[in-house]
Amino acid sequence: MPRRFELLLTAAATAVALAFFLSVPYWPKQPSANAIRLPTLDATTVAVPVTLRGPSVLANAKPAPELNLSLPEDIATVAARRGINGETGLIPTAASITTFRLKATGDLFSVAPVLEAEAVRAPATLPDPVYSVHGEYAIASVDRGVNQLRWTENGITFQVASRTLDASRLTELANKLR
Repeated sequence: MPRRFELLLTAAATAVALAFFLSVPYWPKQPSANAIRLPTLDATTVAVPVTLRGPSVLANAKPAPELNLSLPEDIATVAARRGINGETGLIPTAASITTFRLKATGDLFSVAPVLEAEAVRAPATLPDPVYSVHGEYAIASVDRGVNQLRWTENGITFQVASRTLDASRLTELANKLR
């Protein structure tokens, strides 16, 4: 940015701030017992029930989907959690990759929503699915030594993955996720 433009912006911002603070003594001074201006009731006022007119926009809205699934504490503990975008820290992200450690065996596995993935749908000719999670068709795969299981639930595609657990064990654990 050119130096001249920076000086102009600095002068303009200073002028606006100065004008604001110099105008404060001239603001109207109306005392108010209720500074937030909430409706108040006294002994002479009768509360009238409010009647809503028309349908509420939110009345038929579905609740927001749960993106971060968890396991009961007696099965596994959270070993790590990081945002889908790689952020770790105090700012929570809508969706996170959660790594669990099984209490019984110490095996690690990760759970995450796959936000931009296509929905997992069962083929029309499939009589009985091999894997299913919460009653939804699931597909198993292996990529670079990592066993993966993916399914779509309530419009969100989830994936569980582990280097040590096979697809049937991943299916069992995925069915316990809530």
